[in-house]
Amino acid sequence: MILYLENPKDSTRKLLELINEFGKVTGYKINTQKSTAFLYTNNERSEREVREAIPFTIASKRIKYLGINLPKETKDLYSENYK
Repeated sequence: MILYLENPKDSTRKLLELINEFGKVTGYKINTQKSTAFLYTNNERSEREVREAIPFTIASKRIKYLGINLPKETKDLYSENYK
């Protein structure tokens, strides 16, 4: 599953609460060792706060999703997958 969040400092906490509630009802849970996130921020302080708030690995360049390499920069999508 791919999710996009605005204001990750606040919305990540709320998202994790919703996922935990969903998990209580369904029996599903997030495998945090396999979960990866990209951070898009120009503010080092915000980045540090988000890194401390989320239990996921932070990817710096790319992640693999359903066999496709997803680079942090969309301009690199073609070269990451077809060259």
